[in-house]
Amino acid sequence: LAWVDLNAYFSPDEDLSMFFANQAGVLLEGGNMFVQNSDGFIRLNLACPKSVLEEGLRRICEAVNAR
Repeated sequence: LAWVDLNAYFSPDEDLSMFFANQAGVLLEGGNMFVQNSDGFIRLNLACPKSVLEEGLRRICEAVNAR
């Protein structure tokens, strides 16, 4: 699992899980599901085939860069 800080790209009140689901077609878990005061963080599961990870990361990058 990767713990990713996206605070440089999103405001604290944005729902990152919904953003990535709607804009990238990638399901991620927001950090606030795991610990307090973790707005702006996502948990990314790396335990998947390399091709799936590469496609997911490509989609995530495109969605963030399109903002």
